Amino acid sequence: MSDVAKGAARVGAAMTALSQHGYRCARLSASGQRRGARKNENGIAGDIIALAPPHTHLPHVLVEVGGEKKVVSAALAELRDSIMPGFAPIVCRVVNRRKRWHLGPDREDAFDDLGDALCSLKSR
Repeated sequence: MSDVAKGAARVGAAMTALSQHGYRCARLSASGQRRGARKNENGIAGDIIALAPPHTHLPHVLVEVGGEKKVVSAALAELRDSIMPGFAPIVCRVVNRRKRWHLGPDREDAFDDLGDALCSLKSR
């Protein structure tokens, strides 16, 4: 499987997980493939933009998805630089088909279950 196919599968799996929690998701087309001034000026960081279900008091989320080489702190910093009001950044690392949801760079900000991560976001 090519790197592009792996990336697409990871993003699809993260979108499915978010959808199971009522989020409406859209893939940000080729977010990591754009280069140059146009990306920096007009691009949205992240792979997925997800709108929270109404009346849940959950934030909308901007998600970056990657594999074992994804640097969580760098990805979170990039997401925070382009975050829109009402959105929270999440990094989803997929290793051996297991997803880990990171809300911050520390271990206590990482969750194996998306529901637990969303509950933590809700209480922030």
